[in-house]
Amino acid sequence: MGSNEQRSVLDKYLGRLNGPQTIGRGVPFWTCFLAVVVVLALCPEFLSRYEIINFSNFLISGFLALSLCLLWGYCGVLSLGQAAFFGVGGYTYGIVALNLLNAHGNTDVAFVAGIVVPTLLAGILGLIMFYARLAGVYIAILMLVVSLMFELFLLQTADPDYTIGAAYIGGFNGLRPASPDDPLLPSLIFGAGESVLEFDGRSVEFYYLTLGLLGAVYLGLRWLVNSSYGYLLVGVREDSHRTETFGYDIRLVQLSVFCIAAAIAGLAGVLYTAWGTFIHPNQFGLKANILPVIWVAVGGRKDLTAALIGALVLEWVGIRLAAVGEISLLIMGAILVVAMLVTPEGVVTTLARVVEQGRAFARARWGRGGTGPRSERQDS
Repeated sequence: MGSNEQRSVLDKYLGRLNGPQTIGRGVPFWTCFLAVVVVLALCPEFLSRYEIINFSNFLISGFLALSLCLLWGYCGVLSLGQAAFFGVGGYTYGIVALNLLNAHGNTDVAFVAGIVVPTLLAGILGLIMFYARLAGVYIAILMLVVSLMFELFLLQTADPDYTIGAAYIGGFNGLRPASPDDPLLPSLIFGAGESVLEFDGRSVEFYYLTLGLLGAVYLGLRWLVNSSYGYLLVGVREDSHRTETFGYDIRLVQLSVFCIAAAIAGLAGVLYTAWGTFIHPNQFGLKANILPVIWVAVGGRKDLTAALIGALVLEWVGIRLAAVGEISLLIMGAILVVAMLVTPEGVVTTLARVVEQGRAFARARWGRGGTGPRSERQDS
């Protein structure tokens, strides 16, 4: 079966998941995708508990990378404050969970609130920014300022008066119960009564939950960017004025994708808080905002797969660099500079293009099924 025939079969069964707005459309890609999923699923059988805990954190970073890739890579809106939605989601989850856990026995409402509140915040900020016609560096700086303002405020909440019901904001010490009698910041607990599923952040079950959610978000975004909405995002990125002349409200498009990205970042914040049963104002800081930009830029901002690979690989590198202290961010910045100079479109994106060009050359040189050059087969 030729490559075009294989692709048509994949298009038939995968539909928009196999669309042209994402790299990796052939049998080799989906084979590798399934192989990676299987390997990740089998990791708990071979790795230590400590390594699985770290792997869960790596996967959580993937959500942030996907959210920024959707916003920046596909719509062209660079945000240097994506960690603001991450942190708001985490704090919201913790505050709601601390207050409702005794009454409900689960974190269902807290989980939903941790996604909805950042989305609403994005809606408010987006209305101000996009309908005021802000663009480019102004949005990036404004979002960074918003995130740093959250950090500055939360660092000043060490006074015991900063409590919300059973939740003590905690300032430098991070979110915690208001009194020793209140429950600790919980991991994820779904259901009620006897039908309760608990996902301890240090457990293998939590790892599988995070892996499943990341896979669902990744595939969902592949479907989204290959839909007509995805083409509209790319149109806004490439030429917003021309897209507007066709009758599209580009401000509404930017607002909608801004909210979707915030929801995904909020989900990452919820999972992070449940993973460590802890969240600190540093999650709004400069480092937390710059790292996702580095992940996405190094991997390839215009493709979901590239951004995800960049995040997971660089997070693994970051853990290895943690021993050298704050200089690790300088090293990560150096990686970004080198990667942008050598591969401006991103390392993974560039490698994918080289592989595709190599396959195209091989098909042209050797044909589809022979063992020698096409010209030799034709002469024989």
